[in-house]
Amino acid sequence: MKSITEILGGCQMVFGISYDIQEIFEGYVTDEHRTFIQMLQVIEEFLPLCDRPDNLPGRKSYDGTAMIRSFLAKQFFKIPTVTSLRNRLLSDPSLRQICGFSTVPSEATFSRRYASHAQERLMERTLGPLVSSYLQDHIVGHVSRDSTAIEAREKATNRKKEGKPKGKRGRPKKGSEPRDKQQNVLERQLVQSAKQAVGELNSLCSWGCKRNSQGNNNYWKGYKLHLDVTDSGIPISAIVTGANVHDSQVAIPLERMTGGRIIHLYSLMDSAYDAKPIKDFIIGNGRIPIVDPNKRRKQQRVLSPAEKQRFKIRSTVERSNAHLKDWLIPSKIMVRGPDKVAHCLMTGVLCLAAIKILQYCILPDLQKTA
Repeated sequence: MKSITEILGGCQMVFGISYDIQEIFEGYVTDEHRTFIQMLQVIEEFLPLCDRPDNLPGRKSYDGTAMIRSFLAKQFFKIPTVTSLRNRLLSDPSLRQICGFSTVPSEATFSRRYASHAQERLMERTLGPLVSSYLQDHIVGHVSRDSTAIEAREKATNRKKEGKPKGKRGRPKKGSEPRDKQQNVLERQLVQSAKQAVGELNSLCSWGCKRNSQGNNNYWKGYKLHLDVTDSGIPISAIVTGANVHDSQVAIPLERMTGGRIIHLYSLMDSAYDAKPIKDFIIGNGRIPIVDPNKRRKQQRVLSPAEKQRFKIRSTVERSNAHLKDWLIPSKIMVRGPDKVAHCLMTGVLCLAAIKILQYCILPDLQKTA
């Protein structure tokens, strides 16, 4: 299937339209449609191949690119369910033509393909090459890191803590052999790859607690979206975990992923990431950590005036999380299971990355309708 760029005439959408695209569409093309088309132009170049082979038995399947476009449209237009997506495609000829459907698939077809894309981690595999392509020749000043709560509609499966040695706490009896001190999560992550470290973290729906900006504890059932963004709000790396995973346990994997995609100088984090292994790892990779001191530590540390000034930039990641929740992630996550939930969230992150790249790298005058 042709890409959206080939359909609409090369680079004319980027360097100025020499014709009115309304002429090639059946229905009316709104500003949101136009922004969605431009977003597809940024993303489609980096999508991995996902079409089924033509020699398989049975009825010919729907085009893989058209299905991916429809799922991106589901996030961009904030369509909550597959049923609503199908109804939107049936009633919106312009969106149906942008996606590339001559006939709209059934709900079951959408659901099966959605589950397949979730298992293949399609959006995660697209995000890395996308941001690396546009930012590889730039030096990013600051990377801001934080997590946000994601509520889910499924049963929580909090697991009991495993691996603790049995027996009484305290000093061992006289004459007995001392217990071997086990490495904690952060110490193990120092020698693990990002994939290995993330694989050890809980990815199932669970109960979580996070202190909000007012200082109050907020409890929820679901997941956490951990995000790294640049000064301009472009998402670089994202990881989805269960809600009971502490923010600090995702810092080193995120730093590895981000460091492999862009060149940055500072890593900005709040007090939840105030741990020596995290700071040592960042310093060891030639970057500078600026972490808000944890007030519960005995030895109080304060940020210097220069660090305080740089730390103000960390609000970028909070605005990015708000942008995702307000515009690109459904208010209620209707899918269940860690793979599908992660696919839903990563699709929103990919849309945000494409929109920010359009705004800051390609079309600075683009209307911020997302």
